[in-house]
Amino acid sequence: MAKLPKFMIADDPVTDPDNEYIFHTEEPRFFAKRVEEDEEKAYIDIVHEVDNVDAFFKDAPEKKAELLEKLEDWYYSYMEWLEEDEFEDEEDDEE
Repeated sequence: MAKLPKFMIADDPVTDPDNEYIFHTEEPRFFAKRVEEDEEKAYIDIVHEVDNVDAFFKDAPEKKAELLEKLEDWYYSYMEWLEEDEFEDEEDDEE
């Protein structure tokens, strides 16, 4: 079996259409989502733990902050990719 990506997008458009989650597939496994936004940045935080995240990072809490920063960077890259893909689709439709 192929190795899963470290982060994956998860959503449920039927019962929870307003939320999009990021699943961290490696230990500690958890779901995160945008919890707050201002004009310049969306803030992402853990909303459901599969594994106990604080216990996993008990000896190195800075590693938890580091992981959340990587998750945010990944998410922003994903959002940029979506925008580029949408722009390319619009150009294709115009042709």
